[in-house]
Amino acid sequence: MPRLLLTSLLVLGATLLVAQQPGTTSPKSATNGLPAGALPYDPAKVTAAIRDSYYHPDEMHGLDCAISVDWRAFFSALKLNPAADRLKAIQNLKIRSQAVREKKPEVTFEWAGGSLDTKEQLENGLKETLDGFYQVYWSMVASSPIGSAADLVKIEPLPDGGVKAYFSSQNANLVISTDKDRTPTHFTMDSPAMNGTIDLHYVSSPKPVPGDLRRISSMDLTEQIGNSTINAKLSLDYQAVGGFYIPRHVSYNVGGALPLSMDFSGCSVSKGATAH
Repeated sequence: MPRLLLTSLLVLGATLLVAQQPGTTSPKSATNGLPAGALPYDPAKVTAAIRDSYYHPDEMHGLDCAISVDWRAFFSALKLNPAADRLKAIQNLKIRSQAVREKKPEVTFEWAGGSLDTKEQLENGLKETLDGFYQVYWSMVASSPIGSAADLVKIEPLPDGGVKAYFSSQNANLVISTDKDRTPTHFTMDSPAMNGTIDLHYVSSPKPVPGDLRRISSMDLTEQIGNSTINAKLSLDYQAVGGFYIPRHVSYNVGGALPLSMDFSGCSVSKGATAH
């Protein structure tokens, strides 16, 4: 397998680590460091409204799925033309991931009808990529990135009726801009290790019912480390499994030139409440 494939997968996994920063929040608390009456907004109500504004299955503990990759599209975008036998071996590769909150996913591979001399590189690259995806998924899609009103240090009104909420925790600063419904649309993160931004986009249920909230459909991510800037886009749609909406199709794009598209099928879920 060309080294470019491995490099792109590893870069992609590293890029998506930007979403870990909002997850480092303290346990839920009724207290706040802001003086009483200092704001026109109640910090506890603002954080609760942000948490409740979009779908995130906090009660889901684990996700087990078969994963298929659109390798033809991936190689085509990179202008690579693998030999027929190598492409066949890759396309016949069966991938399964078992992902649990706050743990690295367990990824297994079954090579049907032959393998590659570089299969270890490919497997390691896919493991890094799925690890990066699940870090984003658990922290941003399957749970709210806000853990406590105690981390909220300032709230500013926006002209469209939304707010800009400033959080600080463990040497990392997070600023969340919301729309008038308190749905988060833009994140700005600042830490000694890196700076980053995330723009969130949503999709409504085709047949919405009470409690069926809008779901995250895509994220535009920018990561800055030193003088280096990496842009990535993550898109996903959903399927209903075990009472939850989980990923059905996921696509990445790094720098507008490194796409990777995956389908999740044969999934099962496990339940277990997430602490806030």
